This record gives sequence, C-alpha cells and structure tokens, in this order.
Amino acid sequence: MEKIVILTGAGLSAESGLGTFRDAGGLWQQHRIEDVATPEGFARDPGLVHCFYNARRKQAAAARPNAAHKALARLQRDWPGEVVIVTQNVDALHEAGGAARVIHMHGELAGALCADCGHRWPAPEEMAPGHPCPACAAPEARPDVVWFGEIP
Repeated sequence: MEKIVILTGAGLSAESGLGTFRDAGGLWQQHRIEDVATPEGFARDPGLVHCFYNARRKQAAAARPNAAHKALARLQRDWPGEVVIVTQNVDALHEAGGAARVIHMHGELAGALCADCGHRWPAPEEMAPGHPCPACAAPEARPDVVWFGEIP
C-alpha cells in the first residue's frame, strides 16, 4: 500500500479565522516572540504568557474546520493506503474536520504540560501562574506547545 504524508501549517487554519503568526497583522506583530513564546519569557512573566495562550485557546475552540481540513480527513478515510497528517498548527481543526491520528509537531493549545515532571493533561479554559499539575502538584503548569528554543 502507498503512504501519503501531508504537512500543514498556519495557512490552512487561517481560512477558519485563526490568525497566523508571521503575516502582516499577524500575532508576532502584536507580541514579541521573546515575551510569549520562549521558556525565558514564561519565567519572566508567566501571567502574560498564560493570558496570550488563554486567548489563543479560546479563539481556537470557537473556530470551525474549513473545506481543506474536511478534504484531508476524507482523503485519510478513503485512501486505500495510509495517510499521515503532520501539522505545525496547535489547533485541533484537523480532528474537528474528521481526521484521525494527527501528529502535532508543535504541541496542542488544548493541552497543558507540567514544566516540573512532564505530565500532560487537557488544559482548562483558563490557566494562570501557579496552576498545579494534577500528577505531582507542582505549580508549574504551562501550555503544551513547543516554544522557540525548544525541540519539537
């Protein structure tokens, strides 16, 4: 059987209303990368980082998959071989469009990660500094996304 591997990025979800990071008017023109998307930024101002990702999480939860997400899900379902979808996007629009087994190489907005023990769990709607890890109780919860300076 033939295998198809598809890599998607921000442009795919832009049609669903999710802002891209690098385009004119994108998120990096509104926020400094160093402040909201690095481990150092999180250490300096976890409140700002949580606020940024709470807003992204809320926006992503309200977004709906577009025709491209649905077409890729149909391809994955109907292709006689394997279709692997790898995305740089941190939203869940591929899954909402019907895709299965999506590889999120930059993490997922809907997830939380303990910076102390590495435990992962579904993120609450709002996270704040000091949010405890359900596995080890350390107040080290952060968004489960890959930041600049981290390895996917």
